[in-house]
Amino acid sequence: MTFAIAPMTAEHIPESAALLDRWYTRARRPRGYPAPENPYDGEESLAKLLAGPGTEAVAARGGRGRLGGYLILAPDQQDGDDRPDEHRHPHSALVAHGGHALHPGREPEALRALYAAVAERFVAGGRLVHHVDLPADDTVAMAWFRLGFGLERMRGLLPVRASGRQPRGVDGLSIRRAGAADLGPIGRMAAASAEHRRHAAVFQPQPQEALDRLRTRYAEALAEPDSAAWLAVRRGEEAGMVVLTPARPGPFTPESAVELAEAYVEPDTRGEGVSRVLLATALAWAYDRGYRHMAANWPTASPLSAGHWPALGFTPVAYRLCRVIDSRMAPGS
Repeated sequence: MTFAIAPMTAEHIPESAALLDRWYTRARRPRGYPAPENPYDGEESLAKLLAGPGTEAVAARGGRGRLGGYLILAPDQQDGDDRPDEHRHPHSALVAHGGHALHPGREPEALRALYAAVAERFVAGGRLVHHVDLPADDTVAMAWFRLGFGLERMRGLLPVRASGRQPRGVDGLSIRRAGAADLGPIGRMAAASAEHRRHAAVFQPQPQEALDRLRTRYAEALAEPDSAAWLAVRRGEEAGMVVLTPARPGPFTPESAVELAEAYVEPDTRGEGVSRVLLATALAWAYDRGYRHMAANWPTASPLSAGHWPALGFTPVAYRLCRVIDSRMAPGS
């Protein structure tokens, strides 16, 4: 099928928002995503994305004029609330949540035409790292994979329930709530966790300035009543930690969610159950505070995280994809 590609304007918003809403509703069903407590306003979100600086937006129409999909690509604005150690190239581009939707059945063909129409200007301008945020929908993800994208990160949700069976204790381990005086060990372990991503099989750059920011990133969280952190101590030595902060609500993150912002276990105590004890402690606190879901992100290539968090009950609800264009395509190369 051949698609007619045209610039996306405000007049496309109602039809595009309806397509997006049908996709998000369909994507939630197979994995038991919680229904959003605050209904996702597709039209408002699309209007905001279209108004962003430097945006390229196109719509595709197939047979009989039916909307086959739309795509909104924008310069990545490096939101200051995100972790400073994420793989965020200073000259990257992003298809954010809500930034695309495709009519089911012809996803690869429609997406190929849409991406070709918006990506060339960004590559010509030196933006060679392209990210896509989308629901954990393998059909749509596969359409992106065919364009050279890879699965970089997952976001998962874990139900927060009243305390039930607790994990078996670890010999000589104690858990204590961390406070402002514990910023040193919390920051040290947060930086160590990020630094590990430099190695196989993640291979994400971790600039020293980003690691330094992580050492003090959780100063406010250690003092805020809606956030909390715990240290695992074994024979007088810190063995691990976990930090919780309020999660930012979104189309796949309920308002009642708390963010697993940071978690780390020292290498010499891994495999003994320290992480399970820390998580159980954090879940009990979250339930008492009224949180009913816990959200977490992890790199899909991480030998430590990729199997660990799903094994603990986190169900993937969203993907981040990434494509790094060959540097020889940079202007002047």
